Amino acid sequence: MKRHFLPLLLILVVAVSARALLLASDAVTFHSDEAIVGLMARHILAGQRPVFFYGQAYMGSLDAWLTAAAFQIFGETVLALRLTQSALYLLLVVSGYAVAWRFSGKLPIAVMTGLLLALPVPLLALYTTASLGGYGEMLLCGQLALLLGERILRAERPSPRSGGLLGLVVGVGWWSNGLIIAYALPIALALAQRFLWRERQNLRAHLALMAIGLWGFFVGSAAWWDYNLRHDWAALAFYVPGLAGAEDDHVQYMPGWRAEPVANEALPRTEIGGRLLGLLLFGFPALIGLRFPWSSDYFLPALGLPLAALFCVALYSVARDRDERLLNRHGRFLTLAMIGGLCLIFVLSQFGNDPTGRYLLPLALPCALVTAAGIERLRALRPNTALLAVVVALLPLAYQTAGQIGAVQSAQGLTTQFDALTDLPNTYDSQLIAFLQENDLTRGYTQYWVAYRLIFLSDETLLYDPALPYKPTLVHRLGDNRYPAYAAAVAASARFAYITANQPGIDTLLRETCAARGIQFQSARIGPYTVYYDFEPAAPRPPIYADGQN
Repeated sequence: MKRHFLPLLLILVVAVSARALLLASDAVTFHSDEAIVGLMARHILAGQRPVFFYGQAYMGSLDAWLTAAAFQIFGETVLALRLTQSALYLLLVVSGYAVAWRFSGKLPIAVMTGLLLALPVPLLALYTTASLGGYGEMLLCGQLALLLGERILRAERPSPRSGGLLGLVVGVGWWSNGLIIAYALPIALALAQRFLWRERQNLRAHLALMAIGLWGFFVGSAAWWDYNLRHDWAALAFYVPGLAGAEDDHVQYMPGWRAEPVANEALPRTEIGGRLLGLLLFGFPALIGLRFPWSSDYFLPALGLPLAALFCVALYSVARDRDERLLNRHGRFLTLAMIGGLCLIFVLSQFGNDPTGRYLLPLALPCALVTAAGIERLRALRPNTALLAVVVALLPLAYQTAGQIGAVQSAQGLTTQFDALTDLPNTYDSQLIAFLQENDLTRGYTQYWVAYRLIFLSDETLLYDPALPYKPTLVHRLGDNRYPAYAAAVAASARFAYITANQPGIDTLLRETCAARGIQFQSARIGPYTVYYDFEPAAPRPPIYADGQN
């Protein structure tokens, strides 16, 4: 342990310093997904007990429970949300260092891996700062599972406790976020290869160990199973298309203030070829820092593209490292299986429809480990290549640091929104809240990316139903109503307003509807927001509701 103290301390100092600067920059936009986690945490403190992220049956509420604890210490603020994620992130750095050491047994590889995580690419920096409900917990559980899995694989007689702990962390990870499968499948394959094929003579002991592991898994994921048993396996609907409830209901806003159902088959879909192209052009570049998650442009391609090529060379070196000069046998298998397995899942599933790269986050550690192993390979080639290896090691660290600085200094900062229309800066939020409160516009209708952050930032004094579409096609997802109690409060209010933001189509529809019905109204423009209020004689309700409410 003594040999790891100083390197790990240095890595943590770098990680804490970089994260403190990022938080101080206030460059990470606060959006509705994160606001929902904050609202869940607030409701937990008030006695509610959510199992999943509001409005869906996947992504468990562990993130909200941890945030609730932070709220009790730091208050119910956006900063408390970010501190919760940052604490999880620091644990990721430490566990990532530990995984690299256990997989390689080489201090240079462990240190380089830790530094690459301490100065992360913008993708990892963003999703370990802004909470989307379960990513940080899933990543931490996954890395702990790698440590436990490697321990079991290496041990001559694995202890039942290790098996139980492995099942427990995988179970908690499964409840938190289904992407834990990216860790669990390679570990399961490695264990099956050893216990069921190579060491059949101890089959009874191995089966007992697996039984203990399964018991731990069911304990860790008990909330997931309990919810499914009481809700007709609703949580499987997200992962298995075709099950009841697997598809969201959508409607399209039409002229005349009407809403017509949209068939699921009519919604845009990406085929396997498109998802593979997305992996190569969007996912992989975001994973190595070549592209910001919210942009299609490449960052400093003159440096980023050669580094991408170097990563591919390093990956090839690790794949051919059969004599264990870089990674031990188990570490090599788990690393390569994670990379190959998650890329396959990405291409074959709906995860590949997302352009941000967030569904590839479990590969942050394997990619850092492969990069570190490639640099170690260069260092060990000849005595005169050691200095070159140091220079090469500095390049990805400098590039990732430059990426964070560039992201912070960019016009939009760091944002979880790929679509510029929904990337609403927080610059005007306080002015909007003040205007609504001063004019007693505490109830109303808006779009998803405005509603929940407005509700959270106003301490729930403003309640707005996300009943309006935010897409240019005016297609609205009914599942955007994440917390029906808010919609009910709006429906019960005789006085309400509309708030639009970067929605010229819905602005036109609303104005035309009011003109056709002889309805007068006031409007105010506050940054990207337009507030419609004081309708006379009566304001129309959104067309997604019954005609009797219009």
